[in-house]
Amino acid sequence: MLRIANISATVRAAELLDQQRVIFRPRDPGDAFALTFISSFVDERGSIVAGFVPGYTADSVSPMNLSDMWALGQPSGAPEFLFMPKFRWRADERYLIDVASEAFDLFSIGPKGP
Repeated sequence: MLRIANISATVRAAELLDQQRVIFRPRDPGDAFALTFISSFVDERGSIVAGFVPGYTADSVSPMNLSDMWALGQPSGAPEFLFMPKFRWRADERYLIDVASEAFDLFSIGPKGP
């Protein structure tokens, strides 16, 4: 499994990740803390929920037999987590975890930029 250590979090994202990690309860014994991507959120009529933006949400994932598409994010100052990167990892690049939506506790993860 790819380990991504060249990743950091904004102050607010680190706070929210810490909160999510504290309240995390594994769905099944042995499950790990993970961030999974949610691309849409619709109401009972099939309409996009107002204010929703795609992002990663805290989840429970079995670490057994994960495909090569999964990675272990190891940000300094924030809890580590399993996730499926939505970017092509590069050793010479820096990555950043930010808050995508406070209302829905969603995170963005991507290249840090200049």
